[in-house]
Amino acid sequence: MKKLTEIFRSNTKYKVFLLSILITGLSYGLYKGVLDNFLAEVVQMGEMDRGVTEFFRELPGILLVLILAVFYMLSAETLYKAGAVIMLVGMGMHAVLPPTKVLATLAICMYSLGEHIQIGMKSSITLGYAKTDRGGEALGIQGSVSQIGTLVGYLVIVAALSFFVESQPYNLFFWVATGLAVLSAVFAASV
Repeated sequence: MKKLTEIFRSNTKYKVFLLSILITGLSYGLYKGVLDNFLAEVVQMGEMDRGVTEFFRELPGILLVLILAVFYMLSAETLYKAGAVIMLVGMGMHAVLPPTKVLATLAICMYSLGEHIQIGMKSSITLGYAKTDRGGEALGIQGSVSQIGTLVGYLVIVAALSFFVESQPYNLFFWVATGLAVLSAVFAASV
């Protein structure tokens, strides 16, 4: 296995960037690991409600071209940072707002907006940090780091709900995921 120093340029902040991606993945794994049950059990969303929620979750992705066109003068790093803050707001909304259908859908839409902005910028930043002819390897590492974080988040949910917790403390998981989102945003601000 190649060292990261063989793939990324040393004069970049690739370590902080990858750490931000790892923590974002962990936060997402915790968030997504409980979200569907939260929506069904606490918010009382049925199939039709979930369809409406999914529409608003994907709406930022559809509008991403327009959103990025408005902010075309900003760098990929700046947009990545903005995406981190928007994701943090969406995640925090789940932790602090009452669990109504409208507010849960708004929180999901907000989180999704930040996520879609970050998804587009991660590849650009990764390629910018990669050494010449190492872009593919750099993108592979970036994707792997994200997936490892997400998988660990899912495993934490499985372990917590299987072995340690009898009830399903959704708010606790949302608060922990929000705390991780804060940490990720702090690291993203250093990119």
